Amino acid sequence: MRVRPALWSFAIQAAGSAATVGAALLVASTLGLGAQGQFGLLRSWNDALTSAAVLGLPQSLLHLQYREQVPIAALRDWVLRYVIALAALLAVLAIAIAWWWPGWIAARLDEKTLLVLAAVVPLAAAHLLARSLVLRGVGVVPYALITALPSLLIVAALLPICVAGARGGFVWALLVSAALSAAAAAWLLRSATLGSAPEAARAPWSRRTLWTIGVETGAQNVLTAFSPALMLSTASLLGAPLADVGLVSLGLHVYQLFGVAAAYAAPQLYDRAARADRHIGSRELFAALHGRIRGRLDPRLAVALALLLLIVVVLALRFWPAGAASPWLLAVMALAGIVSMWSRLLITLMLARGAFRPLSVQALARLVCACGSTALLMQRGPASAAVPIALLVTEVLMLIWLLHAMRGLALAARREEGV
Repeated sequence: MRVRPALWSFAIQAAGSAATVGAALLVASTLGLGAQGQFGLLRSWNDALTSAAVLGLPQSLLHLQYREQVPIAALRDWVLRYVIALAALLAVLAIAIAWWWPGWIAARLDEKTLLVLAAVVPLAAAHLLARSLVLRGVGVVPYALITALPSLLIVAALLPICVAGARGGFVWALLVSAALSAAAAAWLLRSATLGSAPEAARAPWSRRTLWTIGVETGAQNVLTAFSPALMLSTASLLGAPLADVGLVSLGLHVYQLFGVAAAYAAPQLYDRAARADRHIGSRELFAALHGRIRGRLDPRLAVALALLLLIVVVLALRFWPAGAASPWLLAVMALAGIVSMWSRLLITLMLARGAFRPLSVQALARLVCACGSTALLMQRGPASAAVPIALLVTEVLMLIWLLHAMRGLALAARREEGV
């Protein structure tokens, strides 16, 4: 029996998510929670800076391909020029900051790490931008492979570093992963455009549309990506030991797994909401998901989910570091993740209706609330208690805000229909 491409895509992306958790467990179990705190800070800031570097351009490139039928070949050269300009800008900034680097920050990040990180970000950005160009041309399975590749490569690069006990090699693992991922995405992009007509590369397209959509959708992406990095940094700057930061970063992986689950459902949900003649609300969302799970769940998908869950549990039990057992922390992180998963689905519905500005405001409020709550709660307890409570409170407040905003959108839609 042939396995559907959608199932392969899900399995591959799930493997990438498991690899992200596996990398954190590998570092924590072999080098200790302090090393995981260092690695967690470095990786979270790398992800945040990469999101800032690409803004919302991946969504813009998808819009130009799907909605305006712009050929991939016409966008390829612009992406290359953008990555080169970004690399040059970051190199200049990194050298300037390293020259005048404040001593109180140098205790956390030395100049060499900063310079290497300045090379990692444009490579990671190149991977994301090239990936957004290949979806239409190569299909969902190669797209899933190129999406999961960075996480899988980081685990492979960390193995010799953990065996050698070289904490200074974390940033080099990120560099190797970013370089190989960018090269693989570039090769896939070349394959997707191979044989295209010469005039396709000269097809006209609107740079104004590219940047308009990039700014509108990018604000939320950037603010969301900065949340883990700023929460960990807030805890660290307020005096939390790296071991506590490492424990919190492990908990954040549990929280983020639920967001990844929502990301798997988001494309189909977005397509359905964007095509709908009327506004889809939270009740319709629940009914649609319930009906789909009850009537159309592929038994092979259920088996794959069960096996994935079993593998994650076995790995966690095998590699969870000694002294880091905190069922309370994991339970609160999981609860916050469940609330976050529902919020992300509602956000997808709002994105499908073009509600970019309210979501940018929501993302900013979420970031301020999470970091502010962490700072306040750390006055009374350790980071391992402050961060999960702050995250849970923030997610509950944001879910309430989203439900209220969706009611407002539904009322506005009814008034327009009445007119």
